[in-house]
Amino acid sequence: MILLQIYFVIADEQAASFEAMFVDAYVPALEKQPGYAGATLLRLFPPAVAQEIGAAETPFNYQMELRFDTEANRRLWAASAEHSVVWPQAQGMASQVAWRGYDVVG
Repeated sequence: MILLQIYFVIADEQAASFEAMFVDAYVPALEKQPGYAGATLLRLFPPAVAQEIGAAETPFNYQMELRFDTEANRRLWAASAEHSVVWPQAQGMASQVAWRGYDVVG
């Protein structure tokens, strides 16, 4: 199992549209892919809560977690027709994007 974490900076005025795009477009596109094992969209706690719990600072306020059975299948997703439609939507709402990949070991 692999996990791709994608970090986004989304302006407050784009937040509702970004969340709706994930549910209405991104996940349905993912569900068509071989080896797809799940996805989660995380929104960072509000600044007051983050400060209260001593959270590390980050410029990113959203994170997608995409799970696939193999990195090969994740790469097929990245090359798919569905990805070519939904990725520009996600990226286009962000002022900054970064990602990391992981092997799930536990």
